[in-house]
Amino acid sequence: MINAASRTALATAFLAALPGLASACTGVEDIAPEISETYIDDTGQFHAVGADGWLSFGLGDQLVYFVCLVDNEKDYLVAQNGSANDADYELYSRFEWFVEGDQLYFCNQVSDAGSQADASDFVALPAADKANPTVSGCGVDNQSWNALRVVEP
Repeated sequence: MINAASRTALATAFLAALPGLASACTGVEDIAPEISETYIDDTGQFHAVGADGWLSFGLGDQLVYFVCLVDNEKDYLVAQNGSANDADYELYSRFEWFVEGDQLYFCNQVSDAGSQADASDFVALPAADKANPTVSGCGVDNQSWNALRVVEP
């Protein structure tokens, strides 16, 4: 079994390699999300977030998202889904986040937009509802938000 320090090192190496991989993102700025870090969620899934990508791994599925746009004032990013992802591959996602108390939550509010512009459209695809994050408000199925904890080396 791989320990948390090893997972963090693997995630860091993977994120460092992302700039060399192909992505259809347009107008990409090298802005890191303010939440750039390696995390674990309540299901045991790891999430590595950086300026070039969001990697989710640990429970059999490995999902890669290439960051296209980061808005740290409105707490979201838009990314192109990796071509090897099990579902919605090469489409676009919007990840939203917020902090309540000392808990960071994220929501993959949009996972299947046809373009970067569509994923960024908060009129057509409204923001996730933050009112009760442990119960609902995220995605088309109105699921709970995902709570993240920083992985300590």
